[in-house]
Amino acid sequence: MLAKSLTRRLLQGPPKSTPPLHDAEWPSQVREGPRAPYRFHVNRRQASAPTVIAVHGWTSGVAHARNRTQALTEAGFHVILLESLGHGSSTYDGPWTAHCVLECLEDLLDGLFSGALGMSPTRLLLHGHSLGAYIILRLLHGRHGDRVEALLLESPMTRYSPIFEEILLDLGWPRWLPGFRARLIRRMMKEWKAMHPNVSITDLADVDVPRWGKPKVPTFVMQADPDHRLGPVHLDALRSCMPHDLLDVWRSTTLRHSGTSIHHERDAAMMAWLEAKAFIPHC
Repeated sequence: MLAKSLTRRLLQGPPKSTPPLHDAEWPSQVREGPRAPYRFHVNRRQASAPTVIAVHGWTSGVAHARNRTQALTEAGFHVILLESLGHGSSTYDGPWTAHCVLECLEDLLDGLFSGALGMSPTRLLLHGHSLGAYIILRLLHGRHGDRVEALLLESPMTRYSPIFEEILLDLGWPRWLPGFRARLIRRMMKEWKAMHPNVSITDLADVDVPRWGKPKVPTFVMQADPDHRLGPVHLDALRSCMPHDLLDVWRSTTLRHSGTSIHHERDAAMMAWLEAKAFIPHC
């Protein structure tokens, strides 16, 4: 009974989120996703252009993702903001995993490349903040992974296992029960696989980088230094599994993990990296 209760807590959606986005420059649409309807916002150009899809973090929202990607729209990119299930107006009450959002992201890409969104992308880049980065890392293993040309990651989460341990500590789990932790992990993995039968997850390493996702495309990390929310382990995991020539890390002591979605120095660093990598669209 205790393991069942804790598993239910581990698979709960966000307890809160930021309000939905209402911005005339970012009109929204709703798609009927694999589990529930989800909303996304589009800021598009008149002609074909490279496309950036942005995924926000846990308990955050598309308003913050808009702030983090506004410079991209001004540089000539199409930008699409995915509102994660359980956040804003994308309501969802079922068991929640990062894979639930990943399913929406893949469905959104289905619509983009089929022409259903009325856009003509020339190149695809992904932007992810915190948990959003974790989700787009997994997309690299999916059916659209070979379309992705670059990643823009802000203070990325790359490992689920430290988050799992953190939640257990917050819940005050009973360390004195012999084998309880192992039993709880097995139960959670079983529930995850029941929700996502096509996903192979047999231990916690399967939900950590590099097994969860390993970039093989140019990747730019904008890192809060220090990151008081996630600490150094997530960036360290990414650095340990990526070739040095594919990963560039920009650090800032004024960038916080959350609360600084508007940050001009970060924007300038991101645009300089995109220019150096020849991703900026030029007419």
